[in-house]
Amino acid sequence: MTYSLAVIPCTGVKDPYLEEGPAEEIWQGAHFQYTLAYVEEFFDRVLVLSYKYGLINPKQTIQTYDIDMRAAKPREHIKFWMMLKKQIDQLCEEDPPNLVGFFTGMFDRDRIIREFHRSGVKQIITPWEGKGIGYRMQAVFDMEAPFDPEKAKLGEYEVDLSSGGQSRSKYLPPPTSITSDIVWE
Repeated sequence: MTYSLAVIPCTGVKDPYLEEGPAEEIWQGAHFQYTLAYVEEFFDRVLVLSYKYGLINPKQTIQTYDIDMRAAKPREHIKFWMMLKKQIDQLCEEDPPNLVGFFTGMFDRDRIIREFHRSGVKQIITPWEGKGIGYRMQAVFDMEAPFDPEKAKLGEYEVDLSSGGQSRSKYLPPPTSITSDIVWE
């Protein structure tokens, strides 16, 4: 376990001219593109959380689709979760990361965090937890590191979920160097 992994969300904004291609080219949303560029600078590997494909490499070829799991029927949600659980278990069995950073929204995130933890990944962070888009974009353009690699090597981002889970704030990284409110001109 010597690498860091970022999990980022897909986007509903897709290239209208592509029916099939690399995920990073099909998904055109600005937030997706900024987040991908940002995490590629700080994490060793990146996976995108897709409601059709589960966790995929951004370079993986996909077909365009339009699925919103928040509006899916319970049966479809369970199918998605079982696929995702299998992928997490397989990843952690074959090539487990040392640290996982989540840049996804709230939907299913706690469940995904617990599954990574159950599969042996103990260092988990959510650097943008509770932060608005202004803070996120400032972190991107300031290239503010979401974690300290030396601390990760020492296991200092370990979370304890043995008592059935912690509040979301347990996943937060140490305080940021940004101390003032963001002012946009």
